[in-house]
Amino acid sequence: MPKWFARVLVAVVLGLGVSTAPMTHALAAPPGVTTAAKPIAPALPPGVSHLEWEVADYVAAWERQHGRAMTDEERATLARGCIGVTVVNLERDDVVNPPLGLSFDTFARARAAQAALNEVLASRPTPREYAALVRRHPLLSGLRDVVAAYPSWIDPAELTASVFSKRFWRKQDPSWTDEEAAAAFRSDPGTGQVDMSKYRYVARPGYVNFDYGWYDEDNGNWWHANHAEPGMVVYQSTKRFYSRPLLDFDAQVYSVAFARVP
Repeated sequence: MPKWFARVLVAVVLGLGVSTAPMTHALAAPPGVTTAAKPIAPALPPGVSHLEWEVADYVAAWERQHGRAMTDEERATLARGCIGVTVVNLERDDVVNPPLGLSFDTFARARAAQAALNEVLASRPTPREYAALVRRHPLLSGLRDVVAAYPSWIDPAELTASVFSKRFWRKQDPSWTDEEAAAAFRSDPGTGQVDMSKYRYVARPGYVNFDYGWYDEDNGNWWHANHAEPGMVVYQSTKRFYSRPLLDFDAQVYSVAFARVP
C-alpha cells in the first residue's frame, strides 16, 4: 500500500486536513480531550491488510476514544512496543505484562470465554458472587484460573473482558526436545485452554521473542507494533496479516483478560 494512501487513511481517522505529500513529522496529540469517540479508528477498507500509524497519531486517536489525555506512565508503557499497546489498552495499574492465565488455542474459544465472563460481569458481582457464578457456569466452570484472574479491587461496573493474542516460540527451555516443547503448550482437548505457566519470554535464537496483538471490539482489527521505541510504529491489521507466518514464532494463543471500560 502506498505510504501516501496510508497517510490519507490516518488523517481521515483523526479528522485532519488530507495531503498526499510525504509526511515529514509526526502529528502532535491534542492538548485536551473531553469527549470519547468510538471506535478508535474505522475498520480497514476491503483489500487493505494493515495500516501503519506513527505513535503520536495513535496516541491522538486513543485520547479521543478515551476522552482524556494519555498519562506519562501510559506513554512510557506504550513505548514498550507491541506488548505496550496491549497493556495500555487494559488500563490497569496492576498489570506489567498481559496476563496469560486464560489463554486458548483459537480465537473462537477465547471469544466464547470472553462472552461468558461479560455475562457474569453484567450482574456487577462481588468477588464472592463472581466465584459462585463461575462455579455454576457451564463453560467457565471447566476452565482454570478464572477466579484468580478477577481483579476484585476494581468496581465491576468499570470492567470488561477483552481479548488479545500472543505469538511466541515454544522452546522456552533450550534443553527441551521438540516433543517436550510441543507438550508444554498443548491445548486442553476439551476446552482449548493453553497452560502458559512455563512461558519465560525466551526468543528463538536470533529472532524476536514475542508479538502481542490487541483485539479491537469496535472495528474487528488488531493493534500491534513493529518493536519498542525508538523507531516504533503502531500497526492496525486484519487477523490474517497479524497472524501471518513468521520465522520468529511457532505458536499463537488468544487470551482473555479483564480491562477497564474506556
